Amino acid sequence: MKHLTRILVILLFVCAGMAFAQDTGKVHGEVIDTSKQRNPVENVRVVIVDTGGNEFEGTTTANGEYTIDGVPSGRYLFTIGATGYVPRRGFRPVTVISGGDHYVDLKITKKDTVFDFFKKFGYVFYPLALCSILAVTFIIERAIAFLTNRSNIGTEQLVASVTDSLRNENIMEAVSICEESGGSLANVLKAGLLRYSQAQIEEREISKEEMQEAIQEAGLLEIPQLESNLVWLSTIAVVSPLFGLLGTVTGMINAFTTIALEGTGDPQELAGGISQALLTTAAGLTIAIPCLVFYNIFDSLVSKQVIDIETVSAEVINQLISRTS
Repeated sequence: MKHLTRILVILLFVCAGMAFAQDTGKVHGEVIDTSKQRNPVENVRVVIVDTGGNEFEGTTTANGEYTIDGVPSGRYLFTIGATGYVPRRGFRPVTVISGGDHYVDLKITKKDTVFDFFKKFGYVFYPLALCSILAVTFIIERAIAFLTNRSNIGTEQLVASVTDSLRNENIMEAVSICEESGGSLANVLKAGLLRYSQAQIEEREISKEEMQEAIQEAGLLEIPQLESNLVWLSTIAVVSPLFGLLGTVTGMINAFTTIALEGTGDPQELAGGISQALLTTAAGLTIAIPCLVFYNIFDSLVSKQVIDIETVSAEVINQLISRTS
């Protein structure tokens, strides 16, 4: 009787195990990289997640194979990751059925090194790199130039100080104020005041045209310094997207040449080639946009300086001429 009871208990456990086994399935397959060689990838953590957030996982062997046993019936999404590879989350749905054997191949992309990333640009990388270096150089150079060219006491204060000195008939004091202030506006005013002072020393009358000529000569020296290298920024802003477009066109030509020779058997490889071709356009725009922004900023600063020079110079000339009439 005892032996019969033991046999019944064992049969019950076996039946329960078989019933439980019928409620689960198996998911297995191979993980390969996205290179042309399609190499198997070792030590990839493969996780499947159901709608309730339950996870089941496995790890690939040296042959890139993984196995996940005892997976309950349901719909799952894959998440894979490995050291040195770009992780993929929530992709490739799989529906597990009771007692099912589900084979799913997966692909994972190796992370690019800096060298690998720039290698994708092809020969267009070199002119784009040159444009980026020149752009940074000229932006920094122009920023420093405008900061050092600013007046030490401000435009309004400079004009007020010079005007007060002229009202007190102290020309040399106005010249000293211009020297202490610095900047393009002060240098132009200084040239006009020195020409007026020279006429006084020579005890001769000075005309408005002579004053304007002196200020214009000084302006011809100052304004080109303000506009220096701006033409390079505008040129880089125009040329960089063209180099990027050239790289994209040549990349697309190569991609379609591959299609013509080998067909469209692997859409992922084709999409990868096209995305690499588009990198050059993105790089060209990345260089051009800051160049265009800073060019407009610097150009507006130059325009403001020119307007200030013309306005203030006319005011000072009129004040000096009125004193002699």
